[in-house]
Amino acid sequence: RTLLLLTAVLLVFLPSGSSPGELLASFAQMDVTSKSLGNLNIVPRDILVALICLVVGLLSVRVLKEWFGERLLPETNMDEGMQASLVTLIGYIGFVLVVAVVMSTLNISLTNLTWVVSALSVGIGFGLQAIVQNFISGLILLTERPVKVGDWVSLAGVEGDIRRINVRATEIQMSDRSTVIVPNSQFITQNVRNVTMGNALGVVGITLTLPLETDVLQIRELLLQAFTEHEAILDAPAPSVTFKDLTNTGVIISASGYVNSPRSVGGARSDLLFTVLGRLRELGIALSAPQSMVLINEGPGKEATDESVTP
Repeated sequence: RTLLLLTAVLLVFLPSGSSPGELLASFAQMDVTSKSLGNLNIVPRDILVALICLVVGLLSVRVLKEWFGERLLPETNMDEGMQASLVTLIGYIGFVLVVAVVMSTLNISLTNLTWVVSALSVGIGFGLQAIVQNFISGLILLTERPVKVGDWVSLAGVEGDIRRINVRATEIQMSDRSTVIVPNSQFITQNVRNVTMGNALGVVGITLTLPLETDVLQIRELLLQAFTEHEAILDAPAPSVTFKDLTNTGVIISASGYVNSPRSVGGARSDLLFTVLGRLRELGIALSAPQSMVLINEGPGKEATDESVTP
């Protein structure tokens, strides 16, 4: 990348009639009192002005981003993800404007830039495709916003919260507080599950396997009461209890209810399990234990006997 950058800088000055060797010699013979730099049509004073514009411009963009991100946007009704996307776009636009001002100060025309584009095309062809692809994908993520900062996403075995969308990659924070860096192009080319997109509701589900002699209607009322009493369970859609299956090991009862966010599912399910198991214990109802069949062969000529063992 460094070699490519140096090549691009040299190519910018080639239309002036100087070869790379002449360009370096011109820098070595620079006369600060003259109005030009060797054979190049660039005034040393313009270089100084361009450097000042670059430094002041970048500092101004940084201050502007901080003002938008920390003072102006938090006072609006925008969600956190939209604020982060807008601040990032402001940074990109500001950087482009600063570069345009610097180029104007150096009197670099668009014709000269065609050499830079040619050099970049060669670089892209030799190994920068992934970088350019990730950069373009980052712009798509910031404009279309299929995912945004604060979303809970699942991608290629990685699941967590998006903390930052950068130029090249996106930072995802896992449940253990570790951070995974994912290239932006993966969000465009692969299937992404956005758990929290569109204010999605969370579903809390509990499945119980009970002995065949259990009063299923009593269990149904017990589960409905537990779900209804929990403060996190929504009234609409209402909780439901279904008879899921009947097997030789017992009856399978399933209950489900909705919470206002997928992030609340884990805590609500834990609370409900504590409540339901406590009430089953009070009623003297035990969960059905799995049974296994053991075949005992006592020798030739004797029939095998089977014995049911409950662990």
